[in-house]
Amino acid sequence: MVGGNLFMASREDNFLTDFYHKYHSKFFLHACAILKDRANAEVAVQEAYLVTWKKIDEVMNYENPVAWMKRVIEHTSLHILRELGRTKAVLVPLEELTPNNEPTTMEQSDFELRDRCLQVISKDEFDFFLRIAYGQSSFVVESEQLGITLKTCYKRFERICTKLQKALQ
Repeated sequence: MVGGNLFMASREDNFLTDFYHKYHSKFFLHACAILKDRANAEVAVQEAYLVTWKKIDEVMNYENPVAWMKRVIEHTSLHILRELGRTKAVLVPLEELTPNNEPTTMEQSDFELRDRCLQVISKDEFDFFLRIAYGQSSFVVESEQLGITLKTCYKRFERICTKLQKALQ
């Protein structure tokens, strides 16, 4: 039974890795066409891969996994656009907040947030989280650098997110 689970995990990991290497640029261009922004497109694609990982059995058995993924990217991209619209409505330009380049409380709150995060997770986990969250790295690159499977990399990111969400509530 354990051997069967290892085989399944390996088959899923191989599928995800092959899927990523074969179609990533196609998915990225699809997201770029919708979002008109490279950074947000990378976020959309990363989020879509997380959904894919969570529903791997469904994707592997789907008639056309590429179409399935494109649909997820479209939904994710639309969500990002909605969030960007909400953010623009609430944000005040930084120049209005900081006349004459005075330091802001926003900078202090960034340090407080970082310190709070580091109370919950290690520095390595925090750096890993930031690299993925800011699109400086991808799950595939991180999994290769850490010497872990793609699925383990997704799971690690998900655990870190859960810890941070609980700490910030």
